Amino acid sequence: MSSVPIHNKHPFFEQSKFLTKLLVRNRASLAGIVITVVYFAIALLDIFYPHYLGVENDTSMLFFLRGHSISSLPPTPPTMRDGWWYFLGTTVSTIPIFPSMLAALRYDLTYSVLIVVAGAVIGTFFGALSAYFGGATDETLMRITDIFLSIPLIPLAIAVTFFLGSYFIDEVYALIFVSWPAFARLARGETLSIRNQAYIHAATLAGSSRLRNIFVHVIPNVLSPIYVQASLGIGRVVLIFATLDFLGIIRGNPYMPELGKLMVLGESYLPEGILWPVVIPGVFLVIFVVGINLLGDGLRDVLDPRLRG
Repeated sequence: MSSVPIHNKHPFFEQSKFLTKLLVRNRASLAGIVITVVYFAIALLDIFYPHYLGVENDTSMLFFLRGHSISSLPPTPPTMRDGWWYFLGTTVSTIPIFPSMLAALRYDLTYSVLIVVAGAVIGTFFGALSAYFGGATDETLMRITDIFLSIPLIPLAIAVTFFLGSYFIDEVYALIFVSWPAFARLARGETLSIRNQAYIHAATLAGSSRLRNIFVHVIPNVLSPIYVQASLGIGRVVLIFATLDFLGIIRGNPYMPELGKLMVLGESYLPEGILWPVVIPGVFLVIFVVGINLLGDGLRDVLDPRLRG
């Protein structure tokens, strides 16, 4: 008896494959994917296998002095003469810039993803809850959201960080605290458009509770724009990290590997015309933010059928 091949592919994987093809077909989004993957690969290697990068997973850029004493000499320009560690030059205390930037991605990207995911989870739940229940629940939650959204993000993050203690972990908590309203507004708008769909009413008639409807039927169907907002949010949070460190808001280890702190270390040499300690980490940061925004724009185009043409 001849066997008939059975094709049992899950619709989710089929759709993911189709959307991936659309995403890589666009050159801008493909460039964003490549940049984002490279940066995250570096961060993951630094977390789990730092020796592959030739660096060590350490909490201080002073480690990269490799046993040398702290020096008061000015930064040295990029050179290949002293090995790849110094190929982008040094900053304060002759700390090599290149391995410090690689180590900084571990902090910037790990905590940025944590902040965005936490903000997305909280905001999506409250936004879906607000729209689905409506009435007083919607009015209360949206007025709270409006209060947050009425204050510029960075001043609000600075205020919350000062209130909590002005250390790096306080900055993380502060950014989680201020990042959820954007997701709440987005999830509310999407929920309003689907809460009266036939499948929602059918689930209710079948005995599904309102909370079950939110988790099982509403939230999975509002995630597409949330993904786009989250991808753009990662780049925004990395910039806020750098901004708050550059402004001197964060106390604690002044040599913690972080791109903002790395730029702060070289800032004092700008009047002397020594630019690379600030410019090189700044360009490294800008490349990532541009890449993640290109990826976010590509996701928006792919996930919205109206923009696929």
